[in-house]
Amino acid sequence: SMNYTISANSKVSFNTNYNTSIGDMMTLLTEPMQVNYRSIRTSSGIIGEANNWNTSAGWKWQLPMQYFTFSLSADHNEGKRNTLYSQHVEGIDVSSSALIRDTRSRSTNFSVSSTKSIPSLYSKLGADVSYGFGEGEQAVGEQIYKNRNSNYNLHGNVSVTPIKWLEMRYDIRYGWSCSKYAEKKNTVTSFTHTGELHVFPTALIDISANFSHVRRQITTDQHKNMALFNASAQYKFKRLILRMELDNLLNQHSYSYTVFDGVNTYSYEYGLCGRTALLKATFKL
Repeated sequence: SMNYTISANSKVSFNTNYNTSIGDMMTLLTEPMQVNYRSIRTSSGIIGEANNWNTSAGWKWQLPMQYFTFSLSADHNEGKRNTLYSQHVEGIDVSSSALIRDTRSRSTNFSVSSTKSIPSLYSKLGADVSYGFGEGEQAVGEQIYKNRNSNYNLHGNVSVTPIKWLEMRYDIRYGWSCSKYAEKKNTVTSFTHTGELHVFPTALIDISANFSHVRRQITTDQHKNMALFNASAQYKFKRLILRMELDNLLNQHSYSYTVFDGVNTYSYEYGLCGRTALLKATFKL
């Protein structure tokens, strides 16, 4: 690794590492082992070997008197194994094993980020962008697929305190990912934005509210939307603290989404607790 300070406002960094691992507890275990309730794993029966090389570099530029920072970074990773991970799926049951086959993988990522504070407005702005791509191999049963993937993410946030007893925060993020294999192409998009309002008119009273809205892709033409809204109020009276929490005020009961990983498609579904109100009283001796 190397770090070099170009000037009082700028510096660069560089890091590279290489590691090798040989064997593990299950390398020679060829009989099936139950990993969890729905998954079974077996190994190839040979000594497994994995080699990995990673290199990263970054540049940071800052203007302390202007409360401004800007940074660039890049990362590259390459790996090689003498076994290939394979899956076999029946319904919701998954069995995994290793095929005796040399396989390589590689990935590259770039990112840009910047922050700016405005003391006169008691505010801070931030934004970052990332892009990555890679390729590798994966097996389903005895069928071997070469897959390529790419993704990018856009993210921004702002924090403002217009008056000393009021704080506001907002965060927004958009993501896109694509996976290609066997002349098939799958894409997933996601959009999330959250906000928070914090009011404390006196040292005894604390009122807050926050919301979150998520839009994720389920299938090619179907998206899932979820919105959450929570609020709370707290009052301190000497040693007594009274707090009222109102959760999931929009009464969202479930949330589901789908993601792609190489040749696999994973679908998730969560059950949420409905609209609730909770009153807590805490007394400190």
